[in-house]
Amino acid sequence: MADDASLARLTRLVRVSLGFNLVLLVVNAGMFYFLLIFVVNEPVTVEGASLRTASDASLANDGDPRAEMKLFFKEKTQVLDRAARRHGTNPAEVVPSPGEIEAAVESRTMHSPESEIVLQKLKEGYDYYNLTWPVAVPGL
Repeated sequence: MADDASLARLTRLVRVSLGFNLVLLVVNAGMFYFLLIFVVNEPVTVEGASLRTASDASLANDGDPRAEMKLFFKEKTQVLDRAARRHGTNPAEVVPSPGEIEAAVESRTMHSPESEIVLQKLKEGYDYYNLTWPVAVPGL
């Protein structure tokens, strides 16, 4: 009888141990997955430089200032959007609207009132999330 009770107790301890380890495995797998989303999905940037696709580069090289401005605003908006989402903030509160960006791009200069509004909103967002503002801004 004593052996049956010991065996039952040992079996129960093994089951509890396996269950606990299974729960830890699921939690660790979930944490690893979310870590990959935030770390691997973040593009690598070097101060003053960024990765561009071939289509983005061809847009910026056609001599039209709008293409370069659009590319600049797109890159800075994406960085700010990711930072806002990472901090649990609604990106619409800190990222310029597509209409504001389009008006700035159509002005063809970074010195227009429309561009100043977009640049100011981007700078405030970068400051709020402690991001590094680029050294070079097209047209400035």
